[in-house]
Amino acid sequence: MSITPRGMSIQEAYNLYRSEKLVVNRNYQRKLVWGVSEKINLIDSVLRGFPIPLFLLAEAEDQKYEIIDGMQRLDAIFGFIEQRYGLLANTEEPTYFDLAEFARARQVAEAGGFEPEPGKPKLLPATRCADLLDYQLAVTIFDSGEGDQVTEVFRRINSGGRQLSAQEKRQAGVVSEFVTMLRRLASEFRYDGSPDILPLTKMPVVSIDSARERLGYGIPAEETFWCSLGILSTRQLQQSEDEQLLADICISIVRGNTFSVSSDVLDKYFDLTTSESRSLSTDLHAYGTQKLADDTKIVLGAMKSMVESARPGVLGAFRSHVSTSTFTSAKTPFYAVFMAFFDLMIRRDQELSNPAGAFASIAKVSAKLTPSRNTTTENQRQENIDIVRGLIEKHFTSSTRGPLTHGPRMEIEFPNIIRRAPIESGRYEFKQGIVSLSKPRRINQRLLEKLPKLSSAIANIGPGSDGYIIIGIADDEKDAEKIRNLDGVVPVQLSRQFLVGVDRECKALSKSLADYVKEIIKAFQSAPLGEKLKGDVLSSIDTIAYSGRSYVVIRVPEQTDLSSYADDYLTRDGDELRKMTTTEALLAAKRFLQTT
Repeated sequence: MSITPRGMSIQEAYNLYRSEKLVVNRNYQRKLVWGVSEKINLIDSVLRGFPIPLFLLAEAEDQKYEIIDGMQRLDAIFGFIEQRYGLLANTEEPTYFDLAEFARARQVAEAGGFEPEPGKPKLLPATRCADLLDYQLAVTIFDSGEGDQVTEVFRRINSGGRQLSAQEKRQAGVVSEFVTMLRRLASEFRYDGSPDILPLTKMPVVSIDSARERLGYGIPAEETFWCSLGILSTRQLQQSEDEQLLADICISIVRGNTFSVSSDVLDKYFDLTTSESRSLSTDLHAYGTQKLADDTKIVLGAMKSMVESARPGVLGAFRSHVSTSTFTSAKTPFYAVFMAFFDLMIRRDQELSNPAGAFASIAKVSAKLTPSRNTTTENQRQENIDIVRGLIEKHFTSSTRGPLTHGPRMEIEFPNIIRRAPIESGRYEFKQGIVSLSKPRRINQRLLEKLPKLSSAIANIGPGSDGYIIIGIADDEKDAEKIRNLDGVVPVQLSRQFLVGVDRECKALSKSLADYVKEIIKAFQSAPLGEKLKGDVLSSIDTIAYSGRSYVVIRVPEQTDLSSYADDYLTRDGDELRKMTTTEALLAAKRFLQTT
């Protein structure tokens, strides 16, 4: 391993940052979690000329640097430069970095890369801005062609870190099938699903915001599965306790029964040298990683639907309903309810037929359960599960769902599709519907003709992942307001989009949802789209129900070659579609060849 220590000015680091040369591996890096006070303390140290800890980077492909240690500090420095927060002294008025003193940051702001503090904020003096930009960060860069060396370095640095939570310490630098699955599953329930390797510029988009501090991150904690139901607090979510909860239920599932749980026991399942970890690996292989993820989403989606059926949109509804006081934790009832649902839905192949009745039956159920302590025995946990199952099983009936239907798991998957759009915007397209937003309400034939063209352009981005066109989502407030006035539908905002559904258009056209979808299918069937892509898309058009509204999801499956439309190859320039030039088509074709 070749190690190169050097100094790097903050100005140089910012240029790397905005060139997306500083990247984060989400397989082992945690989210952005620093609060404003921690960021201010760091900037104060820099402005005073105090030394700050070493930054550790690993050389990656394409002249990029993977951040091994220092992600929180780098985000704090760049956030100050981009006026996401200001310094607070004896005055109540914060002091912001002066963008006029740094041409690169000013240019990024003018291009829409970030939004400066509005109005005329108090600004840091020019000399102090220069001091900050000239400050030399102590950086060590190592050249490692072996991925396991990077994870081992990360593990050694972070496993003893005082600021890490217990679960973060368990997972630091651990690479296994179970841990990889757990991280990805947790990401879906936080609604921050994204590629494994992400530029540091995008980390705020997939990090948890705090209602108390308003950190400017992309995911309000209150919108996540865990905090919306009141199972975890914002602070617990930021400290990865969601991954601890998921680890607990996933271990129980693959073992085939519950187990005595404590911090020490969980530690053993993440230590690859222990018999517990080896046994878990064997059990997981037998159960199936994808089946485990799917079964977990099905059950938690059903639990969310149960709560929404009785108390839609009520923050913390699960916790307040099952607890006996405001001080009672929801973790014990959550585990018991989940395992009872799992037993009925997965092991006994039943489905929740009376969500409101099931929810009513578990009111104040925590009073009937043995609470979690430092150690909870297997017998105590099983007794809790049996109590809950006895209360809810009359609200379940034999399942009629097919093995490939979306079912309740779409309660989890649908928000992730929407939230991934800002990260990989080229692969996603949202349309409010196929009907014009004016009277008389008629099908917009030009839009229907455009959908196959869009699918071709999305497919031509290159291999790597599927793309999506979703009908029933207004991506600007102007259209959302038109829909409110025309159809009497109140838009529900999720991320930057407004959820309106397509049921309103079915009503306006006097069509069933099935006939509505047939209009879209016919548009693809008659389009001069490449046969391979046409067949793949037609087999992937589906409808989903999310929070009481219907949506049409047109999945554009990943292709192995360029896809033609009327003998041309299309690409996207923002919202516009155009033909590729010969040079562009040749370069695009190479992207597909590199993966074959």
